[in-house]
Amino acid sequence: MKDARWRVDMMMERGTPDIWSYKRHPDLKQPRDQAIQITADGIRYLAPANVLLFKAKHCRAKDEDDFEAALPKLTIKDRANLTDWLVSYHPNHHWLHRLS
Repeated sequence: MKDARWRVDMMMERGTPDIWSYKRHPDLKQPRDQAIQITADGIRYLAPANVLLFKAKHCRAKDEDDFEAALPKLTIKDRANLTDWLVSYHPNHHWLHRLS
């Protein structure tokens, strides 16, 4: 059964066990315990603001949908980080006005 197969999408990131480094701009670093979050079940995932930074480059329809879904859940710190990152790496990005 082709439809019953598991698939996994893993992004290997630069950095160290303690520091996350953005692969498109390795000068952007963040403590790994801020960049990687953990569900109640112990599943690790990249923080939504960090994921949105990846998605900002292409802004496909699904990326726009993800931004809309994540925006109300971002903390003040997440919004500030994403704003700073967009200003640095995508200075004319249309998400900037929604983050302020």
